[in-house]
Amino acid sequence: MFVDLVDSSVFASVLGLKEYSDYVESFHKVVRVQCDHFFEYCLKGKYEKGRDYEYYVMGDQLVFFMHTAKPSNDVYVLTTLGITLKAAWVASPFNRERVERRSAAAEIAIGINFGTVWAKRLESGYETHGYAINLAKRIESHSRDGQHFRIFLSDTAYNLLHARMRNLLFSEREFASGKGILGQFGVYEIVDAFVDSVDRLAPEIAELFEELVEAAIDSTSRDLWIHSAYQVYSEKLHGGVTNNAAARCRSVLNYQPDNAVALYYLAQYHREQRDLPLAEISYLQLLSAWPHFGHGHLQFGKCLMEMGKEQEARTAYLHAERQGLVEASEWRAGLIEESAEGKQRQ
Repeated sequence: MFVDLVDSSVFASVLGLKEYSDYVESFHKVVRVQCDHFFEYCLKGKYEKGRDYEYYVMGDQLVFFMHTAKPSNDVYVLTTLGITLKAAWVASPFNRERVERRSAAAEIAIGINFGTVWAKRLESGYETHGYAINLAKRIESHSRDGQHFRIFLSDTAYNLLHARMRNLLFSEREFASGKGILGQFGVYEIVDAFVDSVDRLAPEIAELFEELVEAAIDSTSRDLWIHSAYQVYSEKLHGGVTNNAAARCRSVLNYQPDNAVALYYLAQYHREQRDLPLAEISYLQLLSAWPHFGHGHLQFGKCLMEMGKEQEARTAYLHAERQGLVEASEWRAGLIEESAEGKQRQ
């Protein structure tokens, strides 16, 4: 995984030497604190630095390697780490000053690839070489022009995540080219994520993020991933969708009507308010835009059951089951069992 500061050369041209040095050093500090917290506390020391992962911070970029016996898990861990690092960077001192001036937060872009590399064991970590590393860097370069999360995965990385797509939504496959790469390569951008990045932040970073997240949302209409992070953590914090969170969903939908997180949490809000017809409309709009979003089908099925629409609920559970959600199988089995018991009583 490559993580790079977006437009760092632009900042270098407009900032003084000390200011630019502070900007880069702020990135270094955030990355080191957050990476260490992520693996030592969030993942509870499950992975050993050097044996299972290693990272290097050089200039305006982070290079991160994971190499366990479970490649699909490695890709998922790096993906969630990437989302968390984006939230951590928003909370950096550099971005705090920008947000307080009502400027958009400076961004980072991320490229993730999976492949075989040549690795030479050193006293601490490995020396690595290979095409897979070069491709990851080119994917990161392409990700700077992303329209959503600016996190792109290669074909191989994306395919490894297939069974874990419950909380991640991706763009259609697109093709890119890069220096040193023969021909074009396929990539997928994260369009939306139901990942609680705030819960994964180091405590001192999480506190800063919570203080300025709403101002960061208000400072730009482009970086809607910040809104997504806010909605996920807000629901967990409050045990439901607040009036303020629902209002933000409506605001986002005014200019991005197929935004998955906004549609999902607005539907949840209407369910909590017992306005089930409005919830149904939001779920239908959500699943029309994102037909492979299994968790959306599951929650829609529950909403339909609350409305007394059992047959439609079965269909929704079946869609969720096809997306690999075990809970949907259990709910559908329960409906079938209740139906059989009803017939026997008749």
